[in-house]
Amino acid sequence: MRIKRIILLYFFVFIVVTVINPTVSSTYSQSQEEITQYIIDVSKDIYRSIPKPDPSILYSSKGEVRLKLFLSPWGELKDVYISESSDNRELDNLCLNTVWMYKRYQPFPEALGSEDLWIDVPIIFDIDSSRIHSNNMSRAKSRDILRASPSTSLGINSASREVTNLGINDAVDIALENHMAAKIAQEEIELAKLKIREARRGLYPAATLNYLETTGKTAGTTQDFTDKEYKLKFEYPLYYGWRLKYAVEQAMSNLKASTSNYDKTLQDLRAEVESAFYAYMASKMDVKLHKALLEETSNVFTGAKKRLELGLITRAEFLQLESQMQQINYQVISSENTLAMAKLTLAQAVNAKGGEKAIEIIDKEPGKDLEPIVVNVTLEECTDLAFRSRPDLKAKGYMLEFNDYERKITESKNQLRVDLTGTYGKSGGAYQTEHLDMGNDWYLGLKVTKPLGGNTLSTTFTKDKTSQKHGQTTRTESVSKSIEYGLLDGLQHFSEEKSAEIGYKKAKDELEQAKDSIVREVKESYLNYKKGLIQIMTNLNKIKYREEEFKIIKARAELNDVSLSELIQAYMSLTDEKAYYVEALGSLYQSLAKLNKATGYALFLDDESFKLANTK
Repeated sequence: MRIKRIILLYFFVFIVVTVINPTVSSTYSQSQEEITQYIIDVSKDIYRSIPKPDPSILYSSKGEVRLKLFLSPWGELKDVYISESSDNRELDNLCLNTVWMYKRYQPFPEALGSEDLWIDVPIIFDIDSSRIHSNNMSRAKSRDILRASPSTSLGINSASREVTNLGINDAVDIALENHMAAKIAQEEIELAKLKIREARRGLYPAATLNYLETTGKTAGTTQDFTDKEYKLKFEYPLYYGWRLKYAVEQAMSNLKASTSNYDKTLQDLRAEVESAFYAYMASKMDVKLHKALLEETSNVFTGAKKRLELGLITRAEFLQLESQMQQINYQVISSENTLAMAKLTLAQAVNAKGGEKAIEIIDKEPGKDLEPIVVNVTLEECTDLAFRSRPDLKAKGYMLEFNDYERKITESKNQLRVDLTGTYGKSGGAYQTEHLDMGNDWYLGLKVTKPLGGNTLSTTFTKDKTSQKHGQTTRTESVSKSIEYGLLDGLQHFSEEKSAEIGYKKAKDELEQAKDSIVREVKESYLNYKKGLIQIMTNLNKIKYREEEFKIIKARAELNDVSLSELIQAYMSLTDEKAYYVEALGSLYQSLAKLNKATGYALFLDDESFKLANTK
């Protein structure tokens, strides 16, 4: 009965300690407010993208559609279906089609964790008015500044201003499939998860099963004997000064840092691909412009040959035309070479072995060119987005937590430590001529350890009871008490404590440096974007001037009032201005991509006109 009481006492102590020292981290308690706000934001993003439905559709519906979105923590849309219909199929399909327009939505808040989830998103319409948010017109007005420009006059196919799929997502997807750094970062996440499991295991008792059988011979005429025993052995850390709990929290911080580093790797890759992609698109537009110039001027040059044969123009005039055509041919070859290098850079950026095949996938929708984009956002808003969304900043913050827990773990090693150990099983022994009877066997011990400076004081209390063995007539029961004082056996604690403090200060300094770097990066990319807008407007004005000049010279050339070389020069001047515009346009898109990356790829979620990384 006493054995049963001791075992029951052990389990009682285990339950009490587990309740006092909970193993579930408080960091995983979900914030209902954050989750609610996230769902509201996603709902608003979808609602703003829905084309204005006909009033008759709204009147014949409930005015509300509930969607189930299957999203990754990074915001990638994997699946969607209607969980509650609006009782109008047209409105339901309109919402579904709008959701599938974009492959990426807002990243999860920390409260939602790091696993793919089904998110219930309501879309609510105001039946009394066609739209809830009428203030979107202010953004449309700002975008009209550049839309009013005669982009069709640049020889660019832009009859429709609808958002078009330029293939940027295809390029990024191909790059992700072949990016070794992303795969390594993913493996680091798996390693961090194993570290969490390892740290949590330390909170629970360690148990082992033992079986021992001994056979032997005794001296003299005494008979041979056999001893057998099997037992369950356990060790449980009753109190380690919260060190074990800190170890779990530290492992969780490491997982968060690894996840953020993975996100940073993806964003760095995306930024590299985007920059190469927009340089490639601009180069394609430039080649198109110069080939169009060559085609137009070739007709003029052919006519000039006939005029020379008829003696209508001088030899000097013809040589001038010939020199201009050679210059145009040189420009075409130069732009084609630039395009070839841009294609190579893009193929290398996507990390694809078959780079040409990757370019073919990206070029699956030819005839779509870049157009100017105006984003209504301030520098302060960009900076705020960056501080909230940059994964590298989050990673530095989590590493600061990691080192803070390391410091706490080191400090807790100087506190009292209590260990509970014990065994329970059966054992017995008998001579060869005797019957072997197995009896209960148990042991229970309590060890208390306290570091004192560089020394260690420990005391142990044990109680055990064993079954009778061969040569014994009774069971053996004993109680032991001991005190041990280790001399200078804990000097490493001082170096560990100092190392932890240095690590914490380094992590704190790296966090501050990351903040300063982000502020500088955001401001630089924002100012480059604004400078690009001004350059675009300047180029458009110059193009208008060159177009008017070209019309006048062309009309005069038809009246033989100007030479053909002047006409070709007007062609070349107009094309040069268009080429400068294309170059500025490519730089503008690259600046936007850098600004989007600088804000943690959260910018396109805050303005419906800017979806560089997710256009369709």
